[in-house]
Amino acid sequence: MAFIDDLLREQPKAHFTLIDPEDQTPAEAGRRARVCEGYGTDAVMIGGSTVSDRVKVFDTVKAVKECVDVPTILFPNSAEAVSENADYIFFMMLLNSRDYRYLVGEQLKGAPLVEKWGIKPISMGYIIVSTGCKETTVERMAKLDKINGDDVEKAVNYAIFAERFLGMSCVYLEAGSGAEKAVSAEMIGAVRDAVSIPIIVGGGITCGRIAKEKTDAGADVIVNGTAVESNIEVIEDIIREIKG
Repeated sequence: MAFIDDLLREQPKAHFTLIDPEDQTPAEAGRRARVCEGYGTDAVMIGGSTVSDRVKVFDTVKAVKECVDVPTILFPNSAEAVSENADYIFFMMLLNSRDYRYLVGEQLKGAPLVEKWGIKPISMGYIIVSTGCKETTVERMAKLDKINGDDVEKAVNYAIFAERFLGMSCVYLEAGSGAEKAVSAEMIGAVRDAVSIPIIVGGGITCGRIAKEKTDAGADVIVNGTAVESNIEVIEDIIREIKG
């Protein structure tokens, strides 16, 4: 928690780059992270919906850390994606999953590793929002209690549950990798009114205008993953817009 809180005390909005070890070599991951650091990203998240190779995660974290000075944050889909060489880990519960693995199971497996390796945990209430007609990878895998793009009250209730009753230090409203649309400004604003912890928003944010709309609505951190792989130059525009 301290990292995000400290970051937001220094600046009103932040940007995180998401690197999926399944989608590029470690060397390419390091190169892309360096480019995004040059644009002003504040941290590099490493993980993805299908990553299950700890060696691949370790090698990706290692390559990224050799290329950038910003912190690395694990974004694991399972205990197998926990690597000892990262700075932080989003230790999260996928709140609207009906699958025991994503609620408690993988967390029980991962907790001893996080403790053993001294990785700093950032507790997160992770909320998947279904914003389009096409299912994203994480939607297919997680057996969701589905939150549609207009289910504002449902998203708010999950966020309140995360902060007040689970003691989570942040919430992540996620439309998913390659999402057709981003989480709506209406939903972000309603969640912002309901909770005091930082709000992270990712998925479907493809340009600076959309990113600025989300931060104006109440998002504290914008995450980009797909754009880093397909159109990395747009990250400069996104960071410029959200940081002013």
